[in-house]
Amino acid sequence: MKKIVPDPPTASVFYASIQPDLYPPDALAHASELLRGVSATLEQHCRTHTGEPGSHLLINAGHCTDTARGLVEHVFHRLQARQEARA
Repeated sequence: MKKIVPDPPTASVFYASIQPDLYPPDALAHASELLRGVSATLEQHCRTHTGEPGSHLLINAGHCTDTARGLVEHVFHRLQARQEARA
């Protein structure tokens, strides 16, 4: 009996590549989740290393990340509202 083996993938796609046909609201949702992860990592690091030199820079990075996430979510919700208004 012959074992059926699937064909190997034709091309290797880098896991972080951005596909050209990515739907914009999906891209925004993904970006928001990435920023949430960065924010959580920075927050945990700042809690663990409170008072260490340079921690103010990480706190600023966390603030910038939270602000960027807020902007991404704002655009996402505006796009959703626009699509619902057209429907």
